[in-house]
Amino acid sequence: MVKEEKVIRMTKMASYEAKEGKKDKAVAGYFRGDYIGMQLLISFLVITIAFLGVFGAYLVLNFEEVMANIYSMDMVAVGKKILVWYLAALAVYLAVTYVVYWVRYVKARKHLNVLLEYLNCLDDTEEEDEF
Repeated sequence: MVKEEKVIRMTKMASYEAKEGKKDKAVAGYFRGDYIGMQLLISFLVITIAFLGVFGAYLVLNFEEVMANIYSMDMVAVGKKILVWYLAALAVYLAVTYVVYWVRYVKARKHLNVLLEYLNCLDDTEEEDEF
């Protein structure tokens, strides 16, 4: 005889695996440090490319002004200012990335632990049904 509770749990598990389960399994396939480290590396590359793009756009839009003042500029001071802006943007972006992907990892592990509990519960009920 089919138990309703068993069918409900199996339906919930199938729904989870079809929707969120694929993403959660991909996340949980890594150790926490490896997963977050990989995401930090990707974020580092993204913020570097974005910063270079914004800096290049600034140079293109203000090309005439930059060229008129290029010999009177203190290049070391300008370079330091650009570096400070880059490091500040990098620090903020990496901090946000760390928090976001840490939370995603914890949630994925939590969801998979619930799924494992459901599987264990179903396994226990099958053993009871055999006797």
